[in-house]
Amino acid sequence: MWWKFIVRVVILAALILGLAHILPGLDVPNFPDALLFALIVALMNAFIAPILIVISFPITVMTVGIFALLINIFLFWVASLMSYGVHITDFWGGFLGGLIVTFASFILNHWLSGIGPGERPPRE
Repeated sequence: MWWKFIVRVVILAALILGLAHILPGLDVPNFPDALLFALIVALMNAFIAPILIVISFPITVMTVGIFALLINIFLFWVASLMSYGVHITDFWGGFLGGLIVTFASFILNHWLSGIGPGERPPRE
């Protein structure tokens, strides 16, 4: 179980470092800073996001899930305030960075959900 979490954090850190080279409003100086930022994002998504999604469930239903996406983008911004080296200097850098990391996390969770040590992913 822990190896899946570590794989998610490392892949997200690499993605965030790559996004910093593409998005003008996202500044990440090096991989250790991206790794710490990805760890903060992962922990916030594991512990804080579910609480916020449950609290805001009526709004999420009325907006057909878009509000849940906004919660993830907000947590991306809050994580940048908590980390040492990652800075969001532009609204679009934070918005697009949060959006891309949200979709990448969704894909990673789906991909890693059925894989155990020594197992192959299920075929559909």
